[in-house]
Amino acid sequence: MAFRQIVQSSKQLFAPATNFGQWYLATAKKHPFPTAFFTSGIKTSLADIIAQKVVEKKEDFDWTRHAAFVTFGFAYLGSVQYYLYNVKFVQWCGGITAQVGHAGVAPLKTFMDQAIHHPFMYFPTFYTVKSLVERQPHPLEHAYNKWRNEIWDSCKALWTLWVPAQVINFAFVPRYLRVPFAAGVSFLWCIILSTMQGKYDAEGSNPEGKKLENEQGETAPA
Repeated sequence: MAFRQIVQSSKQLFAPATNFGQWYLATAKKHPFPTAFFTSGIKTSLADIIAQKVVEKKEDFDWTRHAAFVTFGFAYLGSVQYYLYNVKFVQWCGGITAQVGHAGVAPLKTFMDQAIHHPFMYFPTFYTVKSLVERQPHPLEHAYNKWRNEIWDSCKALWTLWVPAQVINFAFVPRYLRVPFAAGVSFLWCIILSTMQGKYDAEGSNPEGKKLENEQGETAPA
């Protein structure tokens, strides 16, 4: 009797979360693009808030940095990335998928995503959006310099999390849930990326600052 009451109470306690989950899955299946669009934007916003207030414990919230992440979340993650994963990857790998199945083609899609898409599309776009939101005098040059100086460390952090996650995503997750699944993993990744950007910004990792630092070191007396 007591066990039955515990089960019933648990159902009632988790009913709102269960109902939301069922509604979300149904909505994602019926309206995949809008679901991916809003999920990615909201997720990126929350991730940056956690990065700034919980991880970094910033007293003064950086709204410019937050605006850059939110813009990137809606404009790229929820739009371009959705199209890339659900249209182009399917087209490019369709023949191979027909031969070896989704699990067999997953390593190829993961390689395309992690070795081509992220280093040469995702990060350049992120740095460009960030430079534009920050109103840098020369945003494209600034974005390129950020990419050149930060790409290796960013990719190492990226691959540690995303390589196993994307193998699972491409091999087992239904197509209409790929971006929402990626958004769940990306929530953690965006916290990592935001924290890294906060560190880079605080250290002045832009090449202009490094150049000035180097010049000062060269001209300073021994």
